[in-house]
Amino acid sequence: MKKLVLPIIAGILLLSACQNSEPKKVHESKTTAEKPQQTVESKKDSNFPYQNLLAENNKSYSVLVIGENEDQSPIEEDQTIIKDVTNILSLPNIATVEKVYPKLPIENKSAYLLFDNNGMVHQSTSLKELKRYLVKNPIN
Repeated sequence: MKKLVLPIIAGILLLSACQNSEPKKVHESKTTAEKPQQTVESKKDSNFPYQNLLAENNKSYSVLVIGENEDQSPIEEDQTIIKDVTNILSLPNIATVEKVYPKLPIENKSAYLLFDNNGMVHQSTSLKELKRYLVKNPIN
């Protein structure tokens, strides 16, 4: 009888030790620590009135094209542009842009407006000028 009692008690102690809930608490603390980092990266400048024009993150640009593209090939296929630009919005003319974005500071009826995740960073009247800016100021 003594031979059976000792293994039974050892088994009960072992079973109760295995049901400890501490690993769940450690796992929960890891997941809560990861969430704030994600929200900090996607934060945009709330002072800029047109959030849809801003780049999605600080690792890309966004472009607003006004009017027809001077080159016959689409801007979305230009490797210099799409290397750093993730969002491209095209509007047919300056009048449409002024109606949709009345507070946007546009100089000289620019054809290309470049945005980072905080606001406008460059305006150009030609695609070549925009490409030069992107080459001199890569986002990566």
